Amino acid sequence: MAAIVTACVLSYNHEKWLEKCLESICTQKTDYEFKVFIHDDCSTDGSKAIIKSFEKKYPELIETIYQEKNQYSQGINIVQKYVIPSIKTKYFAICEGDDYWCDPAKLQKQVAFLEAHPECNLCFHNANVVDPDDNFLKTFYPRKMWNDKELYKRLENPDGADVSVADMIRLDFTPTASIVGRTENLRTILGFSTSLDLVVRLVTTYDGYAHFFNEIMSAYRTNNPNSASGSIQNSPEKLKANFLDRHVCLLREFDEFTKGKFHDAIEHQIKRKELIYYQHLNDIKAMKATGVFDELMPYEKLKYNAKDIVPFIASLKRKK
Repeated sequence: MAAIVTACVLSYNHEKWLEKCLESICTQKTDYEFKVFIHDDCSTDGSKAIIKSFEKKYPELIETIYQEKNQYSQGINIVQKYVIPSIKTKYFAICEGDDYWCDPAKLQKQVAFLEAHPECNLCFHNANVVDPDDNFLKTFYPRKMWNDKELYKRLENPDGADVSVADMIRLDFTPTASIVGRTENLRTILGFSTSLDLVVRLVTTYDGYAHFFNEIMSAYRTNNPNSASGSIQNSPEKLKANFLDRHVCLLREFDEFTKGKFHDAIEHQIKRKELIYYQHLNDIKAMKATGVFDELMPYEKLKYNAKDIVPFIASLKRKK
């Protein structure tokens, strides 16, 4: 029987977490065949040895590419050049080497939903957020920055929720290890300038919808200094170049790709990203100039609006 889904693992110096990641994927319980594709970008730690041990243990599942030179540092887009061309199955899943899955039926549930709902192009789910030492920090949803009450109320439904492309733009970020989607839609990304998670979600969902499972089926690791997100935290220059500028560029590419169908939602999201950037810089004047400052949750605004603290505390006392 031919495999129906490929789980794609991107590995770079993930020795500390890689065994847990790969074991969580290779032991998935499904009633169909699946593949595991691992791309190691010339790790300098023990990641390669771990991958080889899994190749030996699961030879029928695993396909690998070991780079002899680090591709990312050369500006090569790994997903576009190596990962997408390697996917031969109807569906794809993603799990970076420092994340892991925590439900052995994850693939079965998500692929079954996509098979039963042909207009759904992508599904994702809730996740635990963990630190580098696997300590639980919080659940990924609900996010607590924006005052998106209606959207998050739908995500709290125990049965999950269908999510439109406009909703996905507003959600902005979903746990990468939670995604399962249709490969034919993913291939469209080859026409974009790059393939950040942001564009993977939007392009795959485009011309259909996504479905959210209100279940914890993976773990999202934060504060890994080797990750793309970790590397920009303490550098305003990298934050602007690798977060704000790249995200704005991709959102505008998606706007052009969709012929302006989601233009207002995209421009609104760009303003939110500008606010996040200025928030990192603690530039309150610039934050307010974006025009979306008031969309922050009340306790987020309190960090920057001292004049709001007294009436906010007074309102809490009135509720008692």
